[in-house]
Amino acid sequence: MPLVKLNSILDNDFYKITMQNAVVKLFPSQVVKYKFINRGAHGFPENFGAELRHSVNAMAELRLTKDEKIFMVKTCPYIDLPYLDFLEGYRYDPSEVHISQNGTELEVTVEGLWYRTILWEVPLLSLISELHYVMENLERNSNEIVLETTLDKARHMKYLGVTFAE
Repeated sequence: MPLVKLNSILDNDFYKITMQNAVVKLFPSQVVKYKFINRGAHGFPENFGAELRHSVNAMAELRLTKDEKIFMVKTCPYIDLPYLDFLEGYRYDPSEVHISQNGTELEVTVEGLWYRTILWEVPLLSLISELHYVMENLERNSNEIVLETTLDKARHMKYLGVTFAE
């Protein structure tokens, strides 16, 4: 099976980057624990936990590249340069992620210092979703179907008088 992995340390929610910028300074010794909640009550195939572990281990290879740092300096002047220096040296630590699978149930927790673990949430959810699609041989909806579904929802919300953005 091909390894499901991310390509960049910036494959994350930008909010997490800005939050880490603050947490590094304000809460350097705060210990936290996150737990994956399977809101869709999806069952996971045999060996999913082991495959997820391979993907999580690959996260340790991600680094902020020089080009990415230059991009961040140019496009995000409100992010402190010392933080970008920190991010340049940051490496995901797979030992912070605990994965177990019992039958079709998956348990994932992340524990450690907040400033170190804050970046795990979005990539983990992405890896779980992508790996689920790969291992179950699922096909995602086409862009056209996604667009039409989104427009239908927007029309319905407008009909109901709901104010929304995005």
